[in-house]
Formats: sequence, C-alpha cells, structure tokens
Amino acid sequence: MTTPTVGNAETARRDKRESILDAAIAVFARNGYHGTRVSDIATRAGIAYGLVYHYFKNKEEILSSIFEERWTGFLDQVDAIAREATPTREKLVAIASRILDAYRTRPDWVRVLVLEIQRSSRFNEPHQLHAIGRLFQIIGRIVRQGQQSGELRAELDPDIACFVFIGALDIVITSLVLDMIKIERSGAAAPQDFQNLAETVVEIFLGGAAAGGRSE
Repeated sequence: MTTPTVGNAETARRDKRESILDAAIAVFARNGYHGTRVSDIATRAGIAYGLVYHYFKNKEEILSSIFEERWTGFLDQVDAIAREATPTREKLVAIASRILDAYRTRPDWVRVLVLEIQRSSRFNEPHQLHAIGRLFQIIGRIVRQGQQSGELRAELDPDIACFVFIGALDIVITSLVLDMIKIERSGAAAPQDFQNLAETVVEIFLGGAAAGGRSE
C-alpha cells in the first residue's frame, strides 16, 4: 500500500474544499443564503455533514470564501486585460464582455454575488470593500491612460467616468440575474449575444446615446 505524500494530501484537501465551495454556490443560488443549511451544502458536495466544518467554521465563512477567492481570480483576468497594449475602447469592451459573459458561463456564481453578497450588509466588510476597490482602480487606470493618449476627453473627471462605467455594467448584470434582460445562456449564438451587449454598454459610455455621438 502506498503512503500518501504530503503534496498529494494537500491536493486532496484543496480539491475537497473547492468541491464544497462549488456545492455552496449552487445551493445558495437555488435557495438563497438564509434558506440554505450547511447540511444542504454537504449533500450537494456528496460528503458527510460534519466534514464541512473541517474546512469552514460556519456558513458565513463559506460565503465569504466564495467571494474572496472567486472574485480575486476574476480580477486577475480583468487586470491582465487592462495591462495589454491595446486601445482604450478595446480594453473596455474586453472587460465588459468578460464581466457580462460570466453570467453565461457561471450563472450561479454571478447570482450569489449579486443577490447574496453585493446587495447585503456583508458587502460593507472592509476586506470586501478593498476587493471591490481593486476593480475601480483597474478601470480608473484605463480611463487615465485613455486620457493621456488622447482617446478619452481630458477634461472629464476620471473617477466619475470609472463609476459610470462600472455602474452601467452593474445594472446590466443585475438585470440579467433578475431576468429583466432575456438572453439564452446556451447555444452557439449565446457568446455573440453577450459580446453585443458588452459593446452596446461601451458604445453608450464612450459616445453617448445621442444621435451623432457615436464613438470612433
């Protein structure tokens, strides 16, 4: 019989923890945070109820971990886009597309983020505000670079512009979660639908909705 190595044991522990988080996302999305019991998460993950507490202190820690870990990975992707040597409009479209397409590829995670975290008092925790602040920093950096390159109007307040852009995406993603905007999440045409939606948001942000205000 082969004795498990420390590396294998750590990998197994990490995989089990990930399976619990994945199960929690699915159950939170279906039942809501308050309607979910730890036993529901354990059942979904296919593990014993008590084993959940081996990885997390309580349900609150599970929800916090979902935000902190999945949001950090998401922000790393957004930051990578921001660092590319591409025009400002292209960066904004790529980021908007990545944010909105998350609803197609990970609808449960987006639903939990919007309904169970962002719209609750938990969103006021300092570490969560800091994590969200990183998104504003990334977008703000893109806006300032665009102003410096002459792609965006220099007289605009870059912080306000950043808030407007993120606010628009927030409203759209929330509308998707609440089924106020109808887009299929499966099928060959779905990715293009989300791309079109992202381009519309950026077009309105850069050029405005008035006739003749279309951005180049």
